[in-house]
Amino acid sequence: MSRGINLHHLLNWPEVDGDGTRISYRWPPFSGPSYQLADSELALIRSIGFDFLRITADPGILIMASGERFEFLVAYVKRLLDRLFAAGFNVVLDLHPVAVNPDFAPLRLVEDRRAERFQSYCRMVRRLAAALSTLPAEKFALELMNEPWLSTQPQQARWPQMLEELHACAREAAPNLPLVLTGPDWSSAAALTYLDPSPYRNSNVLYTFHYYDPHAYTHQGVEGDENELVAGLHWPASVENAQEALQGALARAEERPGFGLRQKRDVKKSLNDFIAASHDMARMRDAFAAVAAWSDAHFIPRERIFLGEFGCVSESHGVMIPNRLAWLTAVRKIAETFQFPWAFWAYKGYGRMALVEQGRIDWPTVEALGLRHDE
Repeated sequence: MSRGINLHHLLNWPEVDGDGTRISYRWPPFSGPSYQLADSELALIRSIGFDFLRITADPGILIMASGERFEFLVAYVKRLLDRLFAAGFNVVLDLHPVAVNPDFAPLRLVEDRRAERFQSYCRMVRRLAAALSTLPAEKFALELMNEPWLSTQPQQARWPQMLEELHACAREAAPNLPLVLTGPDWSSAAALTYLDPSPYRNSNVLYTFHYYDPHAYTHQGVEGDENELVAGLHWPASVENAQEALQGALARAEERPGFGLRQKRDVKKSLNDFIAASHDMARMRDAFAAVAAWSDAHFIPRERIFLGEFGCVSESHGVMIPNRLAWLTAVRKIAETFQFPWAFWAYKGYGRMALVEQGRIDWPTVEALGLRHDE
């Protein structure tokens, strides 16, 4: 793996029926046009210079499927993987919880290691690893959970045992299958450096972390985020600009029905934290250097640690994000300086972070990623 891209639309957000409390998956899943990837698209992705794909997969439908339905899903995934291998890609299959089924929403899955919900996830991992155990180890890896939603110290303390249990389930079913492990706190770089890798020393594992810092900058205007009303925020950080962005966000809040005091406090805190951090390229480099120091201290080859996600919205409330391409270039170059493979978020299907918008490639982003520009 060297330079990759996330595909979030092939095996995620399956269509469901229900009222929010009782959910059933439409069958067969992933059959609509929004879940497809043409051969011409694969060829374009390869020609640009990407050599691996990180495919996100909703674990909820895999947990719920049994018997013939589980076999159907496994066969569907294997056919997709064979097609991607044939197109010249290595692949990471990322178990990526989403909230389409509230029972298996990201936070609920990691509430309690002993809870039936997490145990059902472990059983699914065991079944899936067994089914994929014969795939070529030089081309494929299974990522056990995307971005564990454990941010506070008491929450993060739960993760090491959870991860060991997930690893044990997968390894028991597939002794040689490459597995991808991550830290808590949404797979942050700092959380990875607190992870003890000694339980996995003799196992065929890789490690991953994500980078979206500063979050207020990369996620300004993203619906549902505490920064959804922020626009025009610059990077590197500027106190004057951040204060202007805060006033703009509060003004938008006044025009938004139902946007209450809690949301206003959240956006104030987010932008005050942004100001306090004074985020710049030096701070970015420090985060990657800490991961490199952790890998070296534990004798983990740098190429076995990859930046699984990084990205930044392109516009917010009609305002183009200043210095976005400089931010992308900086993250990519620093990752390469420390010899970490990377995967950009995302190809398409994720709003204003996507490489493809309305069927058109964002060529300036391609250039920022240091890839070929054949427009």
